[in-house]
Amino acid sequence: MSGALVAGLVRFILGATVMTETPSAQPAPPPLVAPPATRASGPAGSLLIVETNRSVPLVHIMVAARTGSATDPRHRDGLTNLATEMARRGAGKRSREEIDGALDALGANLDVHAEPDSVRFEGEVLSRNLDAFLDILGDIIIRPQFSKTELGRTRRELIAHLEENRTDDRALCARFFARNLYGEHPYGHPPEGTRAALEAMTTDELSQHFKKHFVGKNLIFAASGDIEVSELQTRLGRAFAGLREGPAPKRGELREPVRPQGWRIQLVDKPDRQQAQLMFGHAAVSASDPDFVPLSVAMAAFGGHGMSSTLMTEVRTKRGLAYGAYMSLGQRRGRGPAAGYVFSANDKIVPTLKLVLRLYLGLMDKGIPAKRVEFFKEFLAGSYVSEIDPPAARLDHRVQAEVLGLPADHVETTPARLRAVTPEEVAAAITKHVRARDLAITIVASAPVVKRLLLEAKVQESAIDVVGFESY
Repeated sequence: MSGALVAGLVRFILGATVMTETPSAQPAPPPLVAPPATRASGPAGSLLIVETNRSVPLVHIMVAARTGSATDPRHRDGLTNLATEMARRGAGKRSREEIDGALDALGANLDVHAEPDSVRFEGEVLSRNLDAFLDILGDIIIRPQFSKTELGRTRRELIAHLEENRTDDRALCARFFARNLYGEHPYGHPPEGTRAALEAMTTDELSQHFKKHFVGKNLIFAASGDIEVSELQTRLGRAFAGLREGPAPKRGELREPVRPQGWRIQLVDKPDRQQAQLMFGHAAVSASDPDFVPLSVAMAAFGGHGMSSTLMTEVRTKRGLAYGAYMSLGQRRGRGPAAGYVFSANDKIVPTLKLVLRLYLGLMDKGIPAKRVEFFKEFLAGSYVSEIDPPAARLDHRVQAEVLGLPADHVETTPARLRAVTPEEVAAAITKHVRARDLAITIVASAPVVKRLLLEAKVQESAIDVVGFESY
């Protein structure tokens, strides 16, 4: 550990031994029962994934690029998101209003989702209206307009959304924490962008970026519901006849993020707040790393959303320091975050920070008892089965697995792989990947109040970085 913060923080986190109860055994969850998914070739060299279910006359459709906001160039944060939103707002011979009206007439919806590793169009339509829906989607992907008038309108909407998110303290904390943790690494750039970057983008720039990523070899077409794979292949062939094959942009390997050195506190000043939002963590492993599953079990035991997790038990149940305390392991193509989140009253945030740091050091130094490993791997397996029970959720997981470079049978085999984890594998993953002495720490709160409390707790002033909540 390094920096002036170390001495002060070490003094105030070390204290009484923390005891964690082992939850009682739970009955094994039911096995995963899901219709098989068929993989086939899609338009222009793309991949097609279809899960047929004739029980309801609906089709859930997704078109995902294998690249996302992590490809946004420097000082162009939000380029992927704005380009995809622009395509959705005018394509072929239809304006934004005409696209919305046509979708409403079909009883359909179509949304845009931009994430670091992928960007996608996702919607649902009555099966009898599928051809008309695919015609609209084909125009959006192959023939987007990118008009200057629509750029001004869409840009204003996205900037307004950024401003609105500043009122959501949890979202604000996550935004600043990502930059605090990853810095100039691609995962440190917000998918939604920044005001300065959005205002600088041109229609030509957006059009070129979109056309570079929405080519056949970079796309995954996926559907679940009232459709067979051969039938969908034929329909996609008509609607996407003009789709270019490629070349797909090179994804390459994401560089290693710079590891935080010791502990520093990023204090995001949000005036007149009675509560404080706290996030802490470090980059851990990629989703395809063999240690991802055992480390997921460790994070579930330490801070999963179950009331029996270490964080929830010690922070909320026993001491009442916070309204909630969680930790999770993010799924990314590169090193995803092991990130904890706590929200508490201002006057409790410093003892809460003391406790969560002491607990996380305890996880690194002592690991997890074998009985807790057995409980939480079953807990995770059961939670996963429940999570992917809806067909749309299952489809999302299938596409996500493909984007992240996971095996084709990832969805079907995840519960079994979780149950096969051993306490020894969990201990080894903790030893290798938990970095409790090198953490990014972000607090959104009224800075004068919380900074005073930190200084009273003997944290050196030079170890606290105060930034305005509107600065990023």
